[in-house]
Amino acid sequence: MEMKKKHKPQKVSKPYLTGAMIDKTTWSGALKIFLSTAVMALAFMLLCVMMTWDSMLLNIVVNSVILLAAWIIFYQTGAVSGADAVNQGEIMYARREKGRPVAAWEEKLCYHPLKGLISSLIGSIPLLVCSIILAVVAQRQMTNLGTLPSWVTPFETRTEIGNALAFYHETGAMTLEAFMRLIVRMSTMPYVNMIGATNKDAMLILERVSPLLNLIPALAYGFGYMGGVSIRANVHTNIAIGKRKAKKKQQKERRARQQQTHRGPEQLN
Repeated sequence: MEMKKKHKPQKVSKPYLTGAMIDKTTWSGALKIFLSTAVMALAFMLLCVMMTWDSMLLNIVVNSVILLAAWIIFYQTGAVSGADAVNQGEIMYARREKGRPVAAWEEKLCYHPLKGLISSLIGSIPLLVCSIILAVVAQRQMTNLGTLPSWVTPFETRTEIGNALAFYHETGAMTLEAFMRLIVRMSTMPYVNMIGATNKDAMLILERVSPLLNLIPALAYGFGYMGGVSIRANVHTNIAIGKRKAKKKQQKERRARQQQTHRGPEQLN
């Protein structure tokens, strides 16, 4: 016997109005992205410091999982925002079809495929600026001088010896490069753990490409936002499937009742 092929349910979607690329929610969305990247950097610093292993392979696996989790969070957040915007567009479309007025500001709030990307890029500007500055001014980090042995300390009171060893105690001022490096290192801590902070040449390359790496969360949010149309289509499809199943169930119950009704007179005879 031939098995019945299961047909995939046809996608159901509703028409919606397309809004503007920039509206009054753009700036609040950008602020949300900025705060999210700041929280992400703090989380990276805490998690990656706690999850540093002697095995390089384990470091790569664990920190890759941390990075992937962060990107998924940004993607899912964007997807939810995109679905809400599409829903807004569907409501405004239905309102206009009924002949009711739609305010210009309400129409702007509707879904636009680039709205999420623009909002996320604006929110990422502070981190991207820091990354670009570091990429321009970064130089290969030299090995620290280290600390002097304790037996040298008594001799430092002598002028000729103390002056010669004074540079061991100098703490350099916080330069622009050092300040930018502090910010960028926090946001790229998983990469630092995977490369190894002692690998000076690789760390220099990391700092040079940090603008591209710090752009990934914003892109993840933007692409997630674009998926809002698909999410709403899935919602409508599931609703339609549920209605069809409920209708079939009602028809089955109706037929069963009819069969019981017909059997009744036959049993009396």
